[in-house]
Amino acid sequence: MVSSVPFKVFFISNAVALFTSLAVVVVQITVVRGEIKSERRVVEVINKLMWLASVCTTVAFIASSYIVVGRRYRWAAVLVTVIGAVTMAGVLGAMTFYVVKSRRIRKVRKREKYSRSGTNSWRQTETDSEVNPIYAI
Repeated sequence: MVSSVPFKVFFISNAVALFTSLAVVVVQITVVRGEIKSERRVVEVINKLMWLASVCTTVAFIASSYIVVGRRYRWAAVLVTVIGAVTMAGVLGAMTFYVVKSRRIRKVRKREKYSRSGTNSWRQTETDSEVNPIYAI
């Protein structure tokens, strides 16, 4: 079984998922507060790693389903693949949509504030000092 492609996919995806998940947990427990800009950048990177871990966990589970039931009950492995792919694509798509929407709204608010104040000098705005709740992508 070690030489089969589904097992190799499972083994690699499972390892990536495990170690990125552990890295995310360690960093979020020990470091991240999100109060200053550099900490917010760390949160962005950590959340991207968390998504990588989620995708790799999904791939590892799908690969393991092909290993366990793939030859005899191929329909079950295909069903798991479809469910996993639709779920992850839906969540990633929705998160991407909301992140892009949030960034556009922030840009519009910044432009409006600068046009009202009549200056283009840098000032810390309310949105710069707050932690954006959606950093996922």
